[in-house]
Amino acid sequence: MVSAFERRLDNDKGELVSSISSIHDSQFNAASFDNVRYIAHRINGGAGLFDCNDLAEPAKEVEKLVDDGADTDLLVNAVQELIDRIERLLADGIRQPEWITSRLEK
Repeated sequence: MVSAFERRLDNDKGELVSSISSIHDSQFNAASFDNVRYIAHRINGGAGLFDCNDLAEPAKEVEKLVDDGADTDLLVNAVQELIDRIERLLADGIRQPEWITSRLEK
């Protein structure tokens, strides 16, 4: 499960990088912001499940900024912070959460 979450995080990171690189393009629209919010929401949920608290807060912040219609530069900075944290977490590796370990021991 952890390796699947790591792969998904890596894919999500790629989508976020692509999104912020094109955020100032004229083709970046409301649906694009919704996609960024969806990715952040998915990361937030997975972060809770896998005890990755370092990801939860910046993911929540991205969600909030999109919901509030925040300034694009604020959103880009928040997304970049989330990307940076994903990169650090993937470099360090995600430990198997206790709830998985305890189930495997039964």
